[in-house]
Amino acid sequence: MAECFWPGVTRLLLNDAGRRAGQAAQGFSSKGASTRYVGSILVPADEIALCLFEAPSIDAATELNERAAIPFERILEIVRLDPAIRSSAGSQSPAPSPDERTRR
Repeated sequence: MAECFWPGVTRLLLNDAGRRAGQAAQGFSSKGASTRYVGSILVPADEIALCLFEAPSIDAATELNERAAIPFERILEIVRLDPAIRSSAGSQSPAPSPDERTRR
């Protein structure tokens, strides 16, 4: 994720930056792994944009962000936790419903 303190940032400017990031990502790969722009989060009151990338490394995300000419303070690794999506590795089954418990 690129953390961008961007004075004067607007939805239009961030949309344009996202378009550039998408174009920069086409055909770009790092060590055989593709890198792509996922989207952005705009915090207009704080003049902050968070630009999200899928990349094999922070270096690859930094390079893609620089190719797209998006101003940024730093690039951070993030881990998305989504309760609606469960991976098969290490995931636990959801708790049984009351009906399921009575049938066991």
